[in-house]
Amino acid sequence: MSEQEQNKRINQLRRQLANAAERIKTLELDMEPDGRISEGFAAMENHIDKQFEMVNMRFDRIDSRFDRLEQQFNRLQAKMEVILEAITGLGDLPEDETN
Repeated sequence: MSEQEQNKRINQLRRQLANAAERIKTLELDMEPDGRISEGFAAMENHIDKQFEMVNMRFDRIDSRFDRLEQQFNRLQAKMEVILEAITGLGDLPEDETN
């Protein structure tokens, strides 16, 4: 191999090495805490957190409505018992029939 060919090959390897080093730097920047990949994960985490908060708010509203419905049902049941006692004339009957 001639000196000219060796120099050509060495220059080619230097360019490849410089290119590889540049790619590594780019990857390092992308993966740093403030890099694009980290920013992407942070954005996804924020989106998931917001969705979770919205779901929790909806469950809170559903729980509140369920509590109100349960309270209304209990009141209705109590009123029906009072009406039934008034119609039948029966109050609390003795449960023990041993006299």
